[in-house]
Amino acid sequence: MKRISIVGLCLMAVFALGAFAASGASADLKAQLAGGGSIVGTTFLSSATLPLLWTHGGKEIHCKHATNHGKFLSATLGNVLIRFLGCTAPNGLGGRAACNTANAGSEEIHLSLETLFHLGLAHLNINTGKIPALVVLTGKNIVITCGGIIKIEVRGNVIGALQRGGTAVPLNTAFEDVNLNFQQTANGLQHLRLILMPGTTELTTYDLESSFGGGAFELASEVANVLLDGFTTSAGAATSIELVEP
Repeated sequence: MKRISIVGLCLMAVFALGAFAASGASADLKAQLAGGGSIVGTTFLSSATLPLLWTHGGKEIHCKHATNHGKFLSATLGNVLIRFLGCTAPNGLGGRAACNTANAGSEEIHLSLETLFHLGLAHLNINTGKIPALVVLTGKNIVITCGGIIKIEVRGNVIGALQRGGTAVPLNTAFEDVNLNFQQTANGLQHLRLILMPGTTELTTYDLESSFGGGAFELASEVANVLLDGFTTSAGAATSIELVEP
């Protein structure tokens, strides 16, 4: 399987997608097997290197790698198990402290398979966008402990752009792998915050927030470029998929 490293893909590739009306008309983004078959039960793998979590105040958690395992429950929705590996945060003494979630190994942050993802069309503002995207819905708060004593809570949801070659993934075109690109415009300010979910006519705002050491929650952002690949049907056959807008 191919794997890539994060190199911070250019944000201008997304800004160049053009303007579209965001409200008043439903625009669904759906996944299917190449040629039109049902994607239900299809699984995939993913990997990233150097993912970061930034807060607007400049705090951060840095991980060396991330690996995911996902499964489509419908044409728009699925579950994903996420494991961040090699995770540390500044310890205030010039070094770094190991960070982990409960019952995970040292320097490991796990999001359970109950974590949901949803396809949709992201927007930069109410009139500009229609960007193929995926939102990760964390559900309950994620509690992270660093150095055995520093408690960090993360809540909310985060939107990533679906891309190939640094630009929006083309619709109605089969692919075996796709990038899921999470970027920020400044520390803690997620690049994509608005998304038109399937079956809706109005934009939904999704934000990620974090609290360090019991402090107030503040805006946070994930910075990562993830490669999704290894698409496999429920029957165990390797497959290509495509995104369509009915």
